[in-house]
Amino acid sequence: MDKMTSRQSLKQMVVEKIKNYILTEQLRVGDKLPTERQLAEDYQVSRSVVREALSYLENTGVTESVQGRGTLVKEQDIRPLIEGFLFSFQVSQGNLKDLMMLRLTFELAAIDVIEREQSSLEGIAATLVDDASQFNTQVDQAFHAQLLMAVDSKLFKQMSAVVHAYFYRTPIETSLEQNARSLEEHRQIYEALKAGAYQEAKVLLTNHLMEGAKHYD
Repeated sequence: MDKMTSRQSLKQMVVEKIKNYILTEQLRVGDKLPTERQLAEDYQVSRSVVREALSYLENTGVTESVQGRGTLVKEQDIRPLIEGFLFSFQVSQGNLKDLMMLRLTFELAAIDVIEREQSSLEGIAATLVDDASQFNTQVDQAFHAQLLMAVDSKLFKQMSAVVHAYFYRTPIETSLEQNARSLEEHRQIYEALKAGAYQEAKVLLTNHLMEGAKHYD
């Protein structure tokens, strides 16, 4: 094994050991890790290897370096990872219809939560408009975002928000007729939720998003 490969292996070993330390010691956001010197002694590696491992952990959002406090456990934010995945997906000419299935999974899960917790529908109702000429991308995005808001999970919200926003980065030209149909589909989904017809709401939502997927052919 050459020196470069050996150093990378040591760095990765230290990365895994630090992650394991965080878990076994049950560290929480803001808790401090041992010093570089202490980690080097504990893992029997040079401080430069520890420094590289800590740099990797900071770059991947596990830790953060705070002046005067040292290396701390950072509050996790999965959005950069999802953003990276979506960028790679786009570069590799991924099929947006496949990604639409992931979006559908999130929104169907939101309906399950609305049913289980009898969540308020006021936010969804507020996004409905009466005139198709008032319907636009922002209105459509707001409706689906409010649906997702029913799920009180930070991880879910981070993942679903990035996937959801991905579809609105490139505006799609739609006709007044298409806008009227989307408006009516939103209203039907809302009315089904309001009536407690959750399975019907799921069917309506599935048909709505799959119709929207045709724009990505």
